[in-house]
Amino acid sequence: MACSVMLPTQRNSQFIKAVVSPIVLALGYAGDSAYVFAQGEKLAQLEEVIVTARRREENLQDVPISVTAISEDVLRTQSIQQVEDLGVKVPSLRIHQAGGSLHEPVVTLRGQRQGEAAFNQDPAVPMYFNDIVIAPLQGSNIGLYDLQALQVLKGPQGTLFGKNSTGGAILMSPKQPGTELGGYAQLKAGNFGIVGFEGAIDLPVNDSFQMRLSARKQDRDGYQENIADNELRGKDFRDEHYEGVRLGMLIDVDSFSNFTLLEYDEAHNAATVPVVTGINYSVGLGFAAAVSPAIAPWGQAVEENQDRNNPWRVKTDLNGEEYVENTFFSNTTELEVTDTLSLKNILGYRKVEFGTAIDIDGSEFPVFGSVPEDGLLWAAGLPWTATNDPSLNVMKSDFLSNEFQLIGSALNYKLDWIAGIYWSELDATQERQLQQGPFTYDSGSAEIVNNTYGVFVEGTYQINDQLSSTVGLRQSWDDRELSLSSFSDLTRQNCTLSGVNGTALSVCKRTVEESFSAPTGRITLNYGGIDDHLIYASLSSGYRAGGFNTRGRDDATLQPFEEETVLTYEIGHKADWMFAGMAIRSNTAIYFQNYEDIQNTVSFFENDLLVTRTENAAKAEISGVELDLNVAITEAVTVNFSYSYVDAEFTEREDFIGGVNVDTSGNDFSYVPSQTLTFSSYIDIPIHEDMGGFTIMVGAYWQSAMSTNPKAQQFQLLTGRTGAPWAESDLEFAKKFSQQGEYMIWNARADWRNVIGSNFDVAAYVNNATDEVYVLGGLNVLESGGYGAYHYGAPRTYGLELRFNF
Repeated sequence: MACSVMLPTQRNSQFIKAVVSPIVLALGYAGDSAYVFAQGEKLAQLEEVIVTARRREENLQDVPISVTAISEDVLRTQSIQQVEDLGVKVPSLRIHQAGGSLHEPVVTLRGQRQGEAAFNQDPAVPMYFNDIVIAPLQGSNIGLYDLQALQVLKGPQGTLFGKNSTGGAILMSPKQPGTELGGYAQLKAGNFGIVGFEGAIDLPVNDSFQMRLSARKQDRDGYQENIADNELRGKDFRDEHYEGVRLGMLIDVDSFSNFTLLEYDEAHNAATVPVVTGINYSVGLGFAAAVSPAIAPWGQAVEENQDRNNPWRVKTDLNGEEYVENTFFSNTTELEVTDTLSLKNILGYRKVEFGTAIDIDGSEFPVFGSVPEDGLLWAAGLPWTATNDPSLNVMKSDFLSNEFQLIGSALNYKLDWIAGIYWSELDATQERQLQQGPFTYDSGSAEIVNNTYGVFVEGTYQINDQLSSTVGLRQSWDDRELSLSSFSDLTRQNCTLSGVNGTALSVCKRTVEESFSAPTGRITLNYGGIDDHLIYASLSSGYRAGGFNTRGRDDATLQPFEEETVLTYEIGHKADWMFAGMAIRSNTAIYFQNYEDIQNTVSFFENDLLVTRTENAAKAEISGVELDLNVAITEAVTVNFSYSYVDAEFTEREDFIGGVNVDTSGNDFSYVPSQTLTFSSYIDIPIHEDMGGFTIMVGAYWQSAMSTNPKAQQFQLLTGRTGAPWAESDLEFAKKFSQQGEYMIWNARADWRNVIGSNFDVAAYVNNATDEVYVLGGLNVLESGGYGAYHYGAPRTYGLELRFNF
């Protein structure tokens, strides 16, 4: 298949030498499509992959949607245990931490992302667990064990899913109970003190009632060591301590089934320390460090971090920590009324408590971040000291949802259709106590009530043997309510809120509310006139509800930001081929998106506070190409090659930079590399059948350079102007800091299955084998706050797994 539009540019020589050569040498792996062989034949075949992208089970190759499906076996062999792990497995998809938290993943797909992890805002790419949307996103980075499958749906999901979205959706399906007694138990050990257990058991009561009990516990030491000369010296940060238990119960009688899932997870860790290596002495905190003897030590600490150039040896004054307690319940009831009509109801509940305390400034000096339980000593003029007992910011939420579906066929089975109604309510509170500058504080609370309603219908009509069409429509309504209290001190005496028209408040609390709505839909034309080929063209739209900024203080800052919308044009081709005895599966998609009223996070100084808030940032265009290629080369060798190209830039945008409004249209999106690629391969090593089976996997992820500040192209406008000009040295550094180069990660694994004919499996693995240092995300506010901090992907990890299947 020709794919000349996807050839890497000259700057990708690292990829060409390191990845293309192994492909040519035919070390292969089928990725999410494990290979099988037809009995009595020597030709390799690719196994059928079942997905639920249209809320029913279908062959991946028959679905006119771009989907990456990852099976249970691949989740294990690719060591996918957290949502963040997907970010280096699926092209077009990036996942990074928000504010240093391990439990607030921000998902980017096809260039679309949530700007910040605000608990009251909907993500561009929601995650679903057992068909229940995970809201809010806090605490969503746990529970990825004993899964049956994981799917990444790309493009707007504006018809069939509970939460309307603009970027896509991630679907996680837990393994359902089996009809026979059995299960597995797995032990894991590795570097950084990794010790883990995972297991599951099927408990069939009778032919109609089965249960499955699964659990996981894992502990790992931190990647970061505090080397500051204080009482926290030697402490590890970014460690992990997870434990969870899940019970699934399935009743299946004739035309009726009911699946109930109960889960409890908890996690705690020492929070990640941001690696602050960016400073701009012309503005913000950097300027304060240049002119104030009191702040100068912080600037020196940043320069020391730059010289040390090691994200795993840090200095901090704060004993930061995080914890998550997650309770989940879902119930799915299905009733087959007739051969052509079924009813389905999906009920879900999630309760989360999330506490976090983070040293935002990433130094041994108390500048930004959480504060001690008894207040900040520095404000009293006392020496800087380490903080052993920080005050945690705590978010508590209750989420309830219900979706009712009618699923049927008509017109002699030429029309397959689904219709339904959806409702959800999120009630949540967040208490905060923060240091927002060297001598500035912010405390208060935010309470939200988010209600979502939706009605939808979608049908696929088989026009003839070769041609079909899908048409779907959804109407969504969202009600948002926010109640705020806000103070400029830690004792909550000095209220910073004002009432309507600037009036004083007798009680420091203000409530605002707004409603949003939009119709969305999908039209697809599908051609399957060639055996094992599908060609489709689609037009789809998505919507993300507006809302309020929880940092608002007055009429201006409490104005709601509006909903954002996207219209996507996509053409795709899916095919299964045979060539020279090799089975080949190719999936290609080309898309173009009109993106309007983008909810964008901006940062600036206001009343000596560094403020970040969400605003509608006009328009953008996103175009891209995606290619997935799976090849079963021989009976023992298969290969998967996936490539994504994304061109995301603003077509209309204006930003407030350095006291002036600047036209920033034409700028690239931040943290969106234009090119990503994954390669993975399996080779079965021939050994005697009595010895079991032995497989070696080699995989790699590569991405091109990316911008980390959407305003970097306008930095030069701030030099030489009157008022507060930037120094040329600050400009040169800011541009360099705001561009992160390409990188590649190598992974490998060896599996010995059914060791010497037993029920034991043994595996050895290494992730990030070359110990690549690479940026996942961060906070780059060099143009306003005068500093920048990054969070890095995990260093080299390796270990052993012992699994017993019964």
